[in-house]
Amino acid sequence: MIHRIAISLLCVFLLAVAGCGPSERTQSSTEDQTPPATIPTQAREQPSQPLSTFLDDASLQVVLRSPEVVTQLGISSWIGVRDDGLTPQSRAYELETINLLESLTSQLRLYDLAAEDPSTAMSARVYGWYLEDLLEAHRFADHAYPVNTHLSNYTDGLERLMTRYHPLQTFANAEDYLTRLAAIAPRIGEIIVRFDESAAIGALPPRFILEAAADALEQSAEVPAQETAYYTAFVDQLDAIDSLAPDRKLEMRESAHTIVASSVLPAYRLLATKVREVAEESPDGAGVWRHTNGDAYYAYRLRKYTTTELTAQEIHDLGLQEVARIQSEVATLAESLGYEPASEYAGLYRHLTSELGTTTGQQAVEDCESLIQQITDVVRPAFSTWPEGEIAVIEGRTNAFFAPSPLDGSRPSMFYAPAGREEPLFSLTTLVCHEAIPGHGLQTMFAQNADLPPYRAGLGISAYAEGWALYAERLAWEMGLYEDDPAGNLGRLQGELWRAVRLVVDTGIHAFRWDYEQAVQYMLENAGLDEPLVRQEVERYIVAPGQACAYKIGMLEILRQRDRAQDALKEAFSLTEFHDAILSEGDVPLYILDELVSNYISTRAP
Repeated sequence: MIHRIAISLLCVFLLAVAGCGPSERTQSSTEDQTPPATIPTQAREQPSQPLSTFLDDASLQVVLRSPEVVTQLGISSWIGVRDDGLTPQSRAYELETINLLESLTSQLRLYDLAAEDPSTAMSARVYGWYLEDLLEAHRFADHAYPVNTHLSNYTDGLERLMTRYHPLQTFANAEDYLTRLAAIAPRIGEIIVRFDESAAIGALPPRFILEAAADALEQSAEVPAQETAYYTAFVDQLDAIDSLAPDRKLEMRESAHTIVASSVLPAYRLLATKVREVAEESPDGAGVWRHTNGDAYYAYRLRKYTTTELTAQEIHDLGLQEVARIQSEVATLAESLGYEPASEYAGLYRHLTSELGTTTGQQAVEDCESLIQQITDVVRPAFSTWPEGEIAVIEGRTNAFFAPSPLDGSRPSMFYAPAGREEPLFSLTTLVCHEAIPGHGLQTMFAQNADLPPYRAGLGISAYAEGWALYAERLAWEMGLYEDDPAGNLGRLQGELWRAVRLVVDTGIHAFRWDYEQAVQYMLENAGLDEPLVRQEVERYIVAPGQACAYKIGMLEILRQRDRAQDALKEAFSLTEFHDAILSEGDVPLYILDELVSNYISTRAP
């Protein structure tokens, strides 16, 4: 499959550089286009390319706008580019990207998908959703918070790119690293300029978040250059490149030190100063309703992360219903095990932590490795096939997460175990189910083994991906994983309760004007989490509006579709075939998931 992807992308690239590439066609076709909705069917303007060619072409143009994505996908050598760039953050580059996306979405609408073969039409619909979502994201770019205290923070993303994803196996890789390292300061300079544009529409995080972000930047800027992750990760991997002479390695180490000391760290200081400055004018209100056009921005974010037209009110009400249902299940199970009625959920889970203990460091890695095998044995019968792929468990920090392998197969998929925190043992199994097997890890391996075009890789449709991972937690329970581990099942219920609470809190903050403390108090009373984690979570929902809604909305839709298939097929229903149906197309919007299940039902109906 990887060979097929490489050839496909390389052919597209060769077309582009031969003079009939994407930029030339885009410029020639946008000026005279009439909006597709106004064109009668018989007068439809005819596309200039076959649909499959257009999709290959369009996807190449889009991915080339984001050098970081090229690196993370592992496709730079296939498309003939270097891993040496960082996406410009300037207004001019943003407008160029908007113009490109508007042109591509207009061109895609010219195709009559009913006349295409089903596979190509499906890819066009999925990629078309992605293009339109990306276009809206760029149009709302000034509403986003590139500097904050969580994973979406720009400088944290830079560090992850450089230390985890940038390849360092060759001299060229090392050259690219140094070039990219030198690009950090200009990109941060552009972020600083964009702050003023965001401030003009009131799109700043609350003051306390900006102040915390400034503190973190200042602390990072004071680390000696030779102790920064940018330097140590480079030097450690540079030493392993046998083809490099010792004097060349020394020269490159010195270059990296100079760039970090004279460029990167001063840029961090400048950014910290700017963040400190704008914090003074940022109000304490938590929600994006404070922004000019903030309600429209939040409506977009809900569409993006749920792939539905559910309103904030509908999501909020659904969250309240789910919180009540899951709390009832927690109370029933806790009482059956002899615990006091679970009216104070955090107290229950603190007791479980004290009773069962925690894991951390290398022990957490080993525990996760063992659990992956144990869970695999339990859930394997729920799948007719098992995709090829490896998940390497490595030491993470305080955040546990899954990183898929690049398309070139240069490294395996990686599960970053929670080695930097004390992870309660009662919740560890559910965490592994979510991030590895049968959650993100398994779903990603199915997608990478499917016969899908390369532009379908890495779309990251959250409602589907996070919905599957939360569904996977429940599936493991249904398959008997917790039969001898009722405390682990309480951990599973806590995880589901947490995601239900998110629906209430996210919409409460951004649609119903809850303040920070109101959101914290609701989570403390209902989620079963301790206060430090609750405060961290609420800050996350503030800076990433809508994202927290993806999990439960996606899970509920998968369960609804499974119930629908069971009701329709009765004895003919097969869980393995249902999973085949919903995993066969990789990440898809939920309305397309509905179609996949409808197709499964129609093919299996007596």
